[in-house]
Amino acid sequence: MKEIIILAFIALSLSSYGQSEKQIDSLNYVHMKIAVPENCEVKSEYELLDCDGASIQWLYLNDEMLKTVPNQFMEQFKNKKTTKKQTEIKVESFGSELNGYKIKMKNSGGISYRIIVYGTVNNQPLLLNIRTKKDVNETADLGSTTNLMENIKLRSKSKYVYQTIF
Repeated sequence: MKEIIILAFIALSLSSYGQSEKQIDSLNYVHMKIAVPENCEVKSEYELLDCDGASIQWLYLNDEMLKTVPNQFMEQFKNKKTTKKQTEIKVESFGSELNGYKIKMKNSGGISYRIIVYGTVNNQPLLLNIRTKKDVNETADLGSTTNLMENIKLRSKSKYVYQTIF
């Protein structure tokens, strides 16, 4: 019995030794590889955390999910005491228009902002979720993340702001 336990322990130790974390050096944004910006924490090929104060995540959907998931996702922000302002926006990403909201929120850490947009880019339906402590009004507001995507344009109902977001 001792021999079986010892063999099981050795096998478990060897298998966990061979499963070291794979370092992620590029992101996968709608079938395009994009280098990870310096000084950014990567959670997966689809999510950056704490990149000059901004966190960015995109969720791939299918066409059917694109009809329901964005509304379900936005429901968590509607009529909440933490939501202070919600503005409709349109974002252009690689020539495709994404629709959604810029949300100003008050939480225990102060004021924060979210940009949540959805649509289809490069034939891939997605939901894009950006969190930041700064209001995003120009490229510099997202620091290191600005080199992730080109020619992204933010448009609210009241004004047009053309910029590269990330």
